[in-house]
Amino acid sequence: MVKGINELLTNANKFVDELAKPFVGREEEAKAIALAIISGEHIVLIGEPGCVTGDTIIASEDGRLFYIEDIAKNLIPGVYIADFPVFPPGHADQLHIYDVWETIEIRTRHGFILRGTPNHPVMTPQGWKELRGIRPGDKVLVYTRIPSPKHYIEIPLDKEMQKEKNAVKSVKILDERLGEILGVYTSRGMLGKGYIGFKIGVNEGKLRRRIYDLMKELFDVEPAKIMVKNSRISRVIYRSSYLAKLFKLLDHSRGMVRRVSRWILLSPKNVSASFLRGLFEGSAKLSTSRRDKNYSIVLRSKSLELLKGVQILLLRHGILSKINSLEKRSRRYGKTYTYHMLKIDGYENLEKFHREIGFISEEKNEKLMEAIKILNESGRDKKITSGNGYIYDTVREVRRINGWTRVYDFHVEKTHSFFTNGLLSHNTAKSALARRAAELINARFFKYLLTKFTEPDELFGPLDINALKQGRYVRITRNKLPEAEIAFIDEIFNANSAILNMFLTIMNERIVYDGYNEIRVPLWTMIAASNNVPDEPELQALYDRFLYRHFVKPVSEDKWADLIEAAWKIEAGYYEAAEPILNMEDIRNLNKLLFEVNLEPVKEKLIRLYAIFEDQGIHITDRRKGKALKAIAASALLDKRLTAKEEDLFVLKFVAPRDAEEMEQAYAILLDEIKATEKHLKELAEIEANVREAKAYIVKITDFDPRLVDYLRSFESVRERVRKIAEETSDDVVRQRALDVMAEINDVIELIRRKFMI
Repeated sequence: MVKGINELLTNANKFVDELAKPFVGREEEAKAIALAIISGEHIVLIGEPGCVTGDTIIASEDGRLFYIEDIAKNLIPGVYIADFPVFPPGHADQLHIYDVWETIEIRTRHGFILRGTPNHPVMTPQGWKELRGIRPGDKVLVYTRIPSPKHYIEIPLDKEMQKEKNAVKSVKILDERLGEILGVYTSRGMLGKGYIGFKIGVNEGKLRRRIYDLMKELFDVEPAKIMVKNSRISRVIYRSSYLAKLFKLLDHSRGMVRRVSRWILLSPKNVSASFLRGLFEGSAKLSTSRRDKNYSIVLRSKSLELLKGVQILLLRHGILSKINSLEKRSRRYGKTYTYHMLKIDGYENLEKFHREIGFISEEKNEKLMEAIKILNESGRDKKITSGNGYIYDTVREVRRINGWTRVYDFHVEKTHSFFTNGLLSHNTAKSALARRAAELINARFFKYLLTKFTEPDELFGPLDINALKQGRYVRITRNKLPEAEIAFIDEIFNANSAILNMFLTIMNERIVYDGYNEIRVPLWTMIAASNNVPDEPELQALYDRFLYRHFVKPVSEDKWADLIEAAWKIEAGYYEAAEPILNMEDIRNLNKLLFEVNLEPVKEKLIRLYAIFEDQGIHITDRRKGKALKAIAASALLDKRLTAKEEDLFVLKFVAPRDAEEMEQAYAILLDEIKATEKHLKELAEIEANVREAKAYIVKITDFDPRLVDYLRSFESVRERVRKIAEETSDDVVRQRALDVMAEINDVIELIRRKFMI
């Protein structure tokens, strides 16, 4: 049954609202997608990548830890299909790799460090905030507890290692014993051709005995040589090519820069606890001060990378530590060196360290127990971490770094967030809008991520071998692009020459020319996503096929509170598959209505805008100038009209620009040239923001301030401007918005008058 025009237009308007409902701050994206679907055209969503550097430690859902660059395995820049269960619980299905010139590094009060692209979002108490917007004093979410994997790691031994003439007893599993000796090695180890060694103080008998015992148990070896360097340090040497190769395999230091072994990051926490025990025994000291009852464990290292890894490992035990850096000048060499310190303090953290990690030597353990006892009796620092498993840590330092850097990012379904060096990071999921749009119109949906190596079979279906044997060239298109009505293609401009021409015909003619066959397809709208505007000449025809181009921006600060609420509902599974509001027959009928919209009232203004765009350097191809009429008519339909108004010309912001810079330029031109709803709403939003900022200052005034007089005159003038907008507009939304802003202005004026009486 064909719906009436009014019902169709009402449901189309409802479609936009429902599409945007779970996605706070994405109303523009929802409207652009709705316009594309109603007009039967295609849309590309473009947003810059938000990524982190390769030394960032990420966590899987089961608690395994990885340097994100290890997940990439030396892949070149591009987008790759991933299969990675991230923490917090979610699933990454794409890995993005880019080379960027500018990065920003933030360091918190506890010393958690994250370096990423300027637009990389991290969680704050106000919601997601980009690194470029973070300032010293801001707070970011930091985890105080992460899960731990359950299974031991098998060591991938080189077969040649077993053939060494001086081969010793080999190990295949990284267990607690090997973890502990690896911790001591990270602190005191030496590696040479055919040998490993340990530097041990002459007074460290317990540590020396433990090394002897572990090496005997694990490898059935005795020290080959003990060299006393001076009266304080001795070197214990084990000669074995096997051991040298094994420890080189297990150690992931970069030159003189120590790092936590990748194998320890993958191991369960009882193994990483043993590693930490050996490391802290060799490099940490227990700092005590009975006078002010200040007790802490301090681990010093020249390698910040090592301490960052240790800080993350401690989170498996719910231990929150701090990292500080200091400079020390060497009188002997006349140089300044940077040293780093990891500090564990507070009753709760020290008690967990003693209970789950501890030291090798009894003396250090006894001192630690004494410190814990004193803190317990004093009641000081009994609780410093959050029972929720996270805290909001204060940002202490922000650095902007220039220089080419490789960065990495996951696309994570549902949660769109993942663990990065202790902080919670986020990415933008453009595909969720596309999928929901298909659900709301009950359309057949196809989604795919393009890489430079994507084959046509992956998109259009494999060849039917049985048909090929009979001399027929037939594709099996089930659940592939040729059967889709709505398609989402991620990283569209990765299209290679093998599929580029197929895309052009399927988008323009709804036909796939495949071999000797001409396949007509039901594709209605292709929704694509990319992190960049293509520069390659061979991609320009494809880019031109997208009538709508929308440049995705971060959610504005005034919507962060709503964003947090919506994000929680999404993660809790509140939003399931959308109930259809329209169907494809309704969409086709709406599309027919486009050509019944009266465009005469706006044609003269449209031609003037084309001339202004051209004069300002924004070139619109003749093809796009004609198709823009469909966008204007679709805008009228979404406003339940069959006659276009000047305000419908605002859809040119989706049609005219080629890149983000032209988008801003085009939008400014439209605001200047069109007296419409959007222009008034933008002005009212700016006025409201200024009013709230001024109010925050006025509230703090405790004595009479002469500037209050100027404020009063200014607000009275602004109130008249808002009143004029409310009286002149014919739009109910603008009128109500103006009345709301005027009420806020009246509140501030009343506040100022009360201040006069102070």
